[in-house]
Amino acid sequence: MTTAQRRGFSEKLGLLRDLELFSGLSDVDIAAIGHATTMTHCRPGQVILSPNDPPDRIHILKKGTVRVYRVTPDGKQLTLDIYEKGTILGDMRLLGQDRVPEAYAETIDAAVICTITPDELRRLVERYPIIGVNIITFLSRRLQEAERELEAMAYQRVGQRLARKLVDLAQRFGVETVRGTLIQARLTQQELAEMIGTTRETLAHTLADFRRRDLLDTAHHQVVIRDAERLAELAEDGEAR
Repeated sequence: MTTAQRRGFSEKLGLLRDLELFSGLSDVDIAAIGHATTMTHCRPGQVILSPNDPPDRIHILKKGTVRVYRVTPDGKQLTLDIYEKGTILGDMRLLGQDRVPEAYAETIDAAVICTITPDELRRLVERYPIIGVNIITFLSRRLQEAERELEAMAYQRVGQRLARKLVDLAQRFGVETVRGTLIQARLTQQELAEMIGTTRETLAHTLADFRRRDLLDTAHHQVVIRDAERLAELAEDGEAR
C-alpha cells in the first residue's frame, strides 16, 4: 500500500469511527469494515440519490450535509429536510423503513458517502450485532422526529414552527461566534419555508419579526441566533418574554 493509499485508508477509518452506526466497535472491527466498504467524495450540489437509482443501495453519509427534496409535478423542488453525517439514505427495507418515494438527495457542501447493498449491511449486522442495535436507535430517533414534525404542522403557529426548526438546526449545525450561534447550513428562505410548511412570504414576515425582537440576524442565506434562550421558549410554548 502506497503512502497515499495509507493516508486515504486512515481517513476512511477516522470517518467510520465518527459514525454512530459503528459506535461500540473495536479498532480491529472498524478496520475490517473499512476494507469491505467503498468511500466516495462528492462535490457540493451533487445529486447522490434519485428515484431512478437502483433500489438495492444504501448510502451512509460520512461527512458533510445533504438536502432531501421532492420535485412537484410543475418542476419545483420541495425541501423536506437537511441531514448531517451519520444519516442513512436510500433503500432501507432491511431496516424496516422504505425510501421516501420520489425523493432526491443533494449535497450542500463537500461530502463523503459510503454505499453498500442491503445484503452487505445484513452481513455486517450478523457479524457485528451492535450495528443492529445502533440501527434500532437511529430509526427510533428518526420516528420520534417525524412524529414531532407532524404534531408541529398540525397544532403550532408559523412562528412557533420556525423557532422550533431554528433551534433544531442550531443544535445540529450551530457554531458559536461573537454575534451568536451561527447555523452553518446555507438555506434559502424558500427552502426554510418548505421545511416548516409555510409560504416564502409568510416566512419572510416572521423572520423580520424575529429580527425586530432581536432573536436573530439573517444575511447571505445564513442565520445567527442572538438569543437562544428566548427562541427556545418560543419553540416550546409559543411565547418569548
